[in-house]
Amino acid sequence: MLEKVNPGTIIHIAVDGDNRFKYLFLAFGVAIKGFKFMRKVVGIDGTFLKSQYKGVLLVAMAQDGNGQCYPIAWGIVDSENEDAWTWFLSKLKEVIGDSDELACISDMALSIKK
Repeated sequence: MLEKVNPGTIIHIAVDGDNRFKYLFLAFGVAIKGFKFMRKVVGIDGTFLKSQYKGVLLVAMAQDGNGQCYPIAWGIVDSENEDAWTWFLSKLKEVIGDSDELACISDMALSIKK
């Protein structure tokens, strides 16, 4: 549905061996298209979800010319660990690519440093 109303939107869902939810990645098409006009600094972070389902919300954002936050992508993962960050960042790389001009800022969580 999102892909129909917002062309270029990218959604990835991963499940475990028992077909239970494990990871979600979402980047809206308009955010992907607009990233080329942003400063080439990407901030990534995660926060715990405090509902009955638990999990962690991951986010990647850039900054526009006015210093405002520009969301690029979101993810929901089972926990903030190396596997989850690796999966999320690999999907993010598919969306925004890689470049020598691109810098990434994080809170230096151990799972991101690896």
